[in-house]
Amino acid sequence: MRIHGIAALLLAILLMLPSTTIAQSTGTFTEPNSALLFGKFGSSLYVVTPAKTIELKDVTEGGAPVNFRVPSLARTLDRIAWSVEKADHTAIGVYTVRDQSWNSFADVCYAGGGAAAFSPDATKIAFVSAMPSSPINEVCPTTDQTVLQILDLATGRITKLSCCGWVLRGRLSWSPDGKEIVVQHLSQIAIVETDTGRARIIADGGYPSWSPKGDWIAYFDMQLAMCFLVHPDGTGVKIVRDGEHGFRYRAMIYGAVWSPDGRKLLLNEENDHERFKVVMVDVATGRATTKSTNGLAVLDWVPAN
Repeated sequence: MRIHGIAALLLAILLMLPSTTIAQSTGTFTEPNSALLFGKFGSSLYVVTPAKTIELKDVTEGGAPVNFRVPSLARTLDRIAWSVEKADHTAIGVYTVRDQSWNSFADVCYAGGGAAAFSPDATKIAFVSAMPSSPINEVCPTTDQTVLQILDLATGRITKLSCCGWVLRGRLSWSPDGKEIVVQHLSQIAIVETDTGRARIIADGGYPSWSPKGDWIAYFDMQLAMCFLVHPDGTGVKIVRDGEHGFRYRAMIYGAVWSPDGRKLLLNEENDHERFKVVMVDVATGRATTKSTNGLAVLDWVPAN
């Protein structure tokens, strides 16, 4: 069965699950034929479609939602991957929407887990973590000692792709053909080949996100004030959003979220540590539209048809 057929089936399953009524009250929003993933540090995650909002609150510590890194929603709509900080370690795992269950596939020392991202065909997960310490609750190695890794969901095998200097708090993203991954290396944007682990630097900045069409990579400057686009070969750099040119400075966090057709970006502009203004930017024209204010951040956007 092709991936969009699987997604349609799983969307039907998702719509049968118990719903919540918090979508508008928390400042989330919907897009036609789409599933959006919302959340913030210390919050539950929410999958929001035009028909339903599903709250994912199974991963808790002491009865409260745990802090997470930038998560990823599979294009099959059935799983979410992210790393969560618990009392004495970080668990990297997958939440299954249908079963409403969480399964860990890697445990690292506290604060040693980074962003995770599903491959385009949803068969693999790329993630960054600190090199494991022993025992698990020992102090983490320095942030330079981080490894970019790939989990094969069918076999459970984890391949250490490349070391070191990969940023835990950034975003990472696959190329549409699944042959490369873009990730933040220290204060630069790097593209890593998935078969060899070879990396090339294409820009200065952080929180990279690859366009579904493959033509652009969106990223932020290190002050989280501007959003840029660059071609995968490092050419054509341009600014698409400047957070300093407005009524007041707004930090952009979690990375840019592409629309499935690659024509628009969603940007989370932080008002404070609790609420966000989400802006949609048309890539071709630069026109910006406010989608929500004082709500949750949008973390992923996948087609649901």
